[in-house]
Amino acid sequence: MKNIAVSFITINYNSSLYTIELLKSIEHFTSNLTNYEIIVVDNASREDEFKLLKDFMQERTFCKLISNRINSGFATGNMLGANYAQGKYYFFINNDTKLLNDTATILKDFLDSRQNVSLAGAKIMDKNSNYSSSFKQFPHAIKQLFGNSIQRALSKKKFPSNKTKLHEPTQVEVISGSCLFFRAEDFFNLGGFDTQFFLYCEEEDISKRVWDSHKEVYFVPEAEIFHTGGGSTSQTLVMEKEFYISYAHLRNKHHSSLSRFLLNFALFFKLFFRIFKKKNGLELFFFFLAGSPVKESLRYQQKMINYR
Repeated sequence: MKNIAVSFITINYNSSLYTIELLKSIEHFTSNLTNYEIIVVDNASREDEFKLLKDFMQERTFCKLISNRINSGFATGNMLGANYAQGKYYFFINNDTKLLNDTATILKDFLDSRQNVSLAGAKIMDKNSNYSSSFKQFPHAIKQLFGNSIQRALSKKKFPSNKTKLHEPTQVEVISGSCLFFRAEDFFNLGGFDTQFFLYCEEEDISKRVWDSHKEVYFVPEAEIFHTGGGSTSQTLVMEKEFYISYAHLRNKHHSSLSRFLLNFALFFKLFFRIFKKKNGLELFFFFLAGSPVKESLRYQQKMINYR
């Protein structure tokens, strides 16, 4: 077997048509000079969705379909995929994306030339061909209270705002979770994704851990993908609660007591004013006041399937 340069890893959950389009784009755009494999973790999809994906993949010897009998979420699903990966680089990519050019080779060549870079991401385009959310800043207390400008002025590292249009490879604080291109060795050394996150905030956590390990995170605009967004999730009250559960874990893990207090202070007023503007705002506000209890996570609402 040839040495594998890139292991594409993606998760399917009742969205097989999206996954199939992603796989087609990988086949179409990835250079023959870049040896790659594709690993799809099916996170306990319905039987018809699983069969559709299995039928598409069965003749593709470079593809592996991993059947998970319970929906274990983003972090754990990707860690399951990483257990089967053999590449020098891991390309964690959302299933509701499509490559727009030879993204994997561009990112591989960039990391080959920059040994201190552990993690990189591509330019993400939306349905209107607009530059979408490819990177962002970590949720610092000063940023939440006073805005990006004050945060940047006081920060030792001048990371760009997500509104900045970048045209050259640039260090960024947090790369989008829909497109995470990792040096496998560094991913191992970090211990991979934190599986305490079921959904949301994984990219903030792992980007922060890369920087804390004295490695670098880069945005590489030459590499491009299209992201539909919401291909296997919808923004319901349940999903909003899941975000705040993950956000609470992120704060507790990476912030001091004072910083957590300030972040909670800012969030209190943000959610209070949402009561008057958003549907379910009152319920979400009381959920936050209750401490965003983890027992309400979707993690504890999953059931194992018995048809695999």
